[in-house]
Amino acid sequence: MSTPIRVALVEDLPQMRAFLRNVIARAQDMELAVEYRSAEEAFPAITEMKLDVVISDIGLPGTNGIELLRKLRPFMPRTQFMVYTVHDDDLRVFEALKAGANAYMLKSSTPIAILEGVRELMQGGAPMSASVARRLVDHLRPAPTTPGNEHEELTPREQNVLDLLAQGLLYKEIAEREGLSISTVKAHIHSIYKKLHVGSREEAVERYGKRN
Repeated sequence: MSTPIRVALVEDLPQMRAFLRNVIARAQDMELAVEYRSAEEAFPAITEMKLDVVISDIGLPGTNGIELLRKLRPFMPRTQFMVYTVHDDDLRVFEALKAGANAYMLKSSTPIAILEGVRELMQGGAPMSASVARRLVDHLRPAPTTPGNEHEELTPREQNVLDLLAQGLLYKEIAEREGLSISTVKAHIHSIYKKLHVGSREEAVERYGKRN
């Protein structure tokens, strides 16, 4: 009999941990090695364990799942990381992948999809929920705009937000400067990323610098 796939969970919601625990228990080729309720519980303890796959939520209390991935990746280069979340917006998808996620599954995924995703990871794949995969395809598709007109598509407010991003201001600082809520600032940044066909602050600022 082959060695089972050793899985760790990092999820703050008890009902979701119970759901994933039961899903993994049904698979004869997997075992749940450990589970944590927060990034603070998981790190650094999890780095001492021999694990094949870590399944982590993004919206954890305290340190979020993306920051946890950034911390774990250098210590666990052979471990596969699966993000398991309700969030499928461009910003979180690209940040998670850049932080080291090998897979991005939404919490609407079926138990079968989760198990197949874990197995695909172990075979060298990069499983993603359909809507997330579509976002990546759309991001990589050639831009419909002609060279040189990217900034003409931005609204005056988006131009201001992008200028403040280029100055290194945090979301909270931009919100205060522009008299907006943080959620509104995030919405503007999401729109900016989409219009400029970028996936991070650094790429947006670089594109902005080239146009000025």
